[in-house]
Amino acid sequence: MTSHEVFPSILDNDLYKFTMQYAVLQHYKDAQAVYQFTNRDKDLQLNAEAVAWLDKQIKDMAHLQLTPEEHEYIASFDYFDKSYADYLSKFRYRPEEQVQYKFDPESRDFELEVTGLWHETILYEVPLLALISEAYFKFVDRDWNYDGQDEVAVDKGIKLLENGCKFSEFGTRRRRSFKAHDIVMHGLTTATQKVKGPGVFTGTSNVYFAKKYGVTAIGTVAHEFFMAVSALEGVKHANAITLQRWYETYKGALGIALTDTFTTDVFLRDFNHDLAEKYAAVRQDSGDPVQFIHRMVQHYNSVGIDPKTKFIVFSDALNVSRAINLQKKAAEAGIGASFGIGTSLTNDFNKVSDPSQKSTPMNMVIKMKYCNGKRVIKLSDDVLKHSASDDLVNELKQQLGI
Repeated sequence: MTSHEVFPSILDNDLYKFTMQYAVLQHYKDAQAVYQFTNRDKDLQLNAEAVAWLDKQIKDMAHLQLTPEEHEYIASFDYFDKSYADYLSKFRYRPEEQVQYKFDPESRDFELEVTGLWHETILYEVPLLALISEAYFKFVDRDWNYDGQDEVAVDKGIKLLENGCKFSEFGTRRRRSFKAHDIVMHGLTTATQKVKGPGVFTGTSNVYFAKKYGVTAIGTVAHEFFMAVSALEGVKHANAITLQRWYETYKGALGIALTDTFTTDVFLRDFNHDLAEKYAAVRQDSGDPVQFIHRMVQHYNSVGIDPKTKFIVFSDALNVSRAINLQKKAAEAGIGASFGIGTSLTNDFNKVSDPSQKSTPMNMVIKMKYCNGKRVIKLSDDVLKHSASDDLVNELKQQLGI
């Protein structure tokens, strides 16, 4: 029986963690991984009270398990076979063995690593980030409340729908709290009842909320899969190998290709006609999104594919106004668009003490650091998102010829 103060279910996690887990089980079952937490904003740090609460929440993740009803739900996803639902029924987090963290009460530096078999540790990232955020806003920054959150979510949904945006909710990892996330999902589903198009609320990345609200669970692949493949199969053609492995697993379903793990320049070298045909879309997660639109239109044309038959999934620091603007830009350029909107939905609050001021969300990540003992890094199209020191980045760039 699931028993956790924050998580009502082991499915309170993003679909892409499960879809990657399934692919890892097929292709890299024995691979080992190390993940590392990075707080990108040192002004927002946990305190001792927050860490004590967090310690209990992490340990209690050991109680999470798939229920028979949830087993049936996962087995209904046509891109999984029954063996995966059975695997997930037996899956248990082992945080005392797999999660190591330390906290310095003076500097308030918090360090965390997750280690173990890749397919066993892959599910930790999103729930750990959600817990860290919830701890911060429960014990450190309390200058906020839930007043008006439902109305704000409804309003955002209506604006996106009225402006023709095809969008999904992607906010689990940096949500303010489970309650805030639930309010947002209620607000977005309410918006769909009030406005019928031309936009579409396509669903949520969170599998628990997809089940609860009867919407589609949305998710494909993340940077970590490309990063791990670079260690396991070599970095030079890691993009092509990853896309091929993914296609072998999903046969064209979940066909959204992430472009920026080693920069879009490097990705497009391997994204030939065959791969571009197999994948319905590409995902833009860093760099200039407007430049990316024109670049992809040009690339599709160069490999003999009509851009009108493809679309771009935008997922980088989106809010309502950016999504609406990019929707127009993509339509003008002759390519489809959809949007994965995260923090600006599930962690958009104002200060109670001064409602004219935003209550700043945490900016943090948990990224794979080692795979089978080999250091892996993400380059991205934004230098601020590089996941390693300049020396390592430069070494990888030399290997890739950029």
